[in-house]
Amino acid sequence: MNRRDALMRVAALAGATMSLPALADTLEASAAQRALTNKPVFFTADQDATVAELADTIIPTTSTPGAKAAKVNEIIDILVKDCYKEADQKAFLEGLARTNKLSQDAYGKAFVQLDPTQRIEIVKKLEAEAKQQKADMAAARAQNASGQQDVQMPGEKRKSATPFFTMIKDLTLTGYFTSEVGATQALEYVAVPGRYDGCVPLKAGQKAWAI
Repeated sequence: MNRRDALMRVAALAGATMSLPALADTLEASAAQRALTNKPVFFTADQDATVAELADTIIPTTSTPGAKAAKVNEIIDILVKDCYKEADQKAFLEGLARTNKLSQDAYGKAFVQLDPTQRIEIVKKLEAEAKQQKADMAAARAQNASGQQDVQMPGEKRKSATPFFTMIKDLTLTGYFTSEVGATQALEYVAVPGRYDGCVPLKAGQKAWAI
């Protein structure tokens, strides 16, 4: 899969608002810079390593390569830089800091230093926090809609409408399944497909088709 096309598809899924030609140039420039320097374009090296391990915890290596093998962290780095608003960038970085705080509190180590079982426990905590944040926001909207007094969300829950775990999970999934590894090894892939058929029966155990 062409790297530029993959980044464009993921950017569209991430909700980019820039015009497509301008977005294509921006994404291509960031991808080229990262490839040339072999360094993140937005994250620090530590943040980039945390993103890589988070993504690989969400999609680990099993019978198919995981998110790290697909270099999903590189796509996330570029998308957060070029497609996210400043407030969402800030919320994402705060989410990475929150991940390491949970790790330090529970195990006395940064997330990247944890073993796979410990990482899963931290990710479960992030997921639980995301669910609670969504529930609180839904309750606040319901109260406001019913004409009751405006409900103010406390602290960090007010900073971003999208919880950090939701952002990292969505970026990981879309980045992985638009990568060459995800499309050709985790999914059924045909380089030159025939006619489009929107309803194709799958055999038991068959992979979903890449699109």
